[in-house]
Amino acid sequence: MDEVKKRFMFDLIVRTLWADWPSAMPKPSKEPELPQPKSSGGRLHVGRWPVCAAIYPHVLRIHQLWSTISDLSDATKLHFAKLLNEAAWYQKERGRTKDFDGFFETARSICESSVHPDRDSLLADIYFCLGAISMDASDFDKSRVYKELSFALVSNICKELGTADERLYLAYAERGISRIQDKRYEEGEADLREALRIRIALGNYVPRSGEVNLSWSLLAQGKLEECDELLSETLAGRERALGKDDRESVRTGLVLYALGNLRAAQNRLDESFEFHQRAMRHMRATVGEKDFYTANVAHKIAEHLLRLGRSEESITMANMALDIWSVDPSAHKNEIARTTFLKGRLFEATGRSTVRNNQLSGS
Repeated sequence: MDEVKKRFMFDLIVRTLWADWPSAMPKPSKEPELPQPKSSGGRLHVGRWPVCAAIYPHVLRIHQLWSTISDLSDATKLHFAKLLNEAAWYQKERGRTKDFDGFFETARSICESSVHPDRDSLLADIYFCLGAISMDASDFDKSRVYKELSFALVSNICKELGTADERLYLAYAERGISRIQDKRYEEGEADLREALRIRIALGNYVPRSGEVNLSWSLLAQGKLEECDELLSETLAGRERALGKDDRESVRTGLVLYALGNLRAAQNRLDESFEFHQRAMRHMRATVGEKDFYTANVAHKIAEHLLRLGRSEESITMANMALDIWSVDPSAHKNEIARTTFLKGRLFEATGRSTVRNNQLSGS
């Protein structure tokens, strides 16, 4: 096949795959020149995963061919970078914290040399994704840098357009999370409140995980009543819009998990256990048994079961959490240490002190 035909076929394949891809990212603030995907704004929606899973092997294959095709147009290259970023984010949603098949590296290198009008919007998306992934891997320094870079690009675009949209909401929300990670709780709260204000102003408001992130800031500052009001309204709002125990995404599970933690802080331990059990059922039904969100809840349930004297059941839940964390030990070393320590307490409670010492020595 000659080079001209190779370029034509590559562009056609990229366009075909992109046309069928259910995008996680919101529609760009600035009207894009490149074609739009099948749908947009589906971040965390589990219903799109089967389509992504079916398309992903084709994206992987054309990425393998990428380096063999020369003189592609700037538009084709950037279009390809958009597809790579979306495909890598899909793997993030499925639990990966590293080894994204080189997709992010290729997408960033394309953006660095691009002068296409859609370039800044895509680069903001890439930084958003890398920031969220770095957070999942407990690399908060990298996460902060990426989220600040994404915020700068998005806020500049929106300022030029005189608009405040879903992209700006997301940029504020992610920067707020970063500031909470740095224990800058008041700044994080301010960013998350601004994000919430933007989203409510856009209309058709349904509470999402941004409210949960705001609740962590309030909880850390000891604002328990305010946190309670926020989370109760968030759960009620999602149930009004989506029904009780919806399966749209992990978001309702995150609300239930946060409510469980709040009730524990309020010393309402039976209610805390109920919310954490509901969260576990929701996680299993949405992201599944092997997701780190599920591991977080499993650890909390293990704590409840230990408190209730149900040590063997507690060990089972702790083991479940550890099995999930161990898929990427470097990313989850803090979680592994925490759950291993809990497991040591469990062994002590069941009279297995020798095993406890072995467990603690490996934490």
